[in-house]
Amino acid sequence: MSSVGSCSSFVSFRGEEGIDLNDCLDQLYRDIQKNLNESQCSVRNMARLKEDDDFRDCVPIHFAVLDYVDILSGLFTELAAVSKDVLGKPGKDDKDWYKKECDLRKQRIKKQKEDAKKSKDEEKELLKKTKQLEVINE
Repeated sequence: MSSVGSCSSFVSFRGEEGIDLNDCLDQLYRDIQKNLNESQCSVRNMARLKEDDDFRDCVPIHFAVLDYVDILSGLFTELAAVSKDVLGKPGKDDKDWYKKECDLRKQRIKKQKEDAKKSKDEEKELLKKTKQLEVINE
């Protein structure tokens, strides 16, 4: 059951115009959930096979997981397009405000990525120094 309830919006979905938003979201989230579940099961199966040291048997499963990631990426791209379709275009009074909000969002995302990279680099450096100290103390 859709959480949108009685929403009567229509969107473009998978090349078709005028698709009911509820139907679109139900299908999209079913597809996302199915592929998430399949990828999870695949990784668990690969881990089980890996315990038996069956590397060659794991490779096709790994490739399947990569395929699920590609499918999910496409599904999330569809979700973004549906969200944009529902949002619509800003009116005259909102164009400048919307552009400013989009720019602020881009800046926040850029800063988050920079902070994450800095944190990862600092963690690597700390690990390197820790290993150096372990060698000295041996």
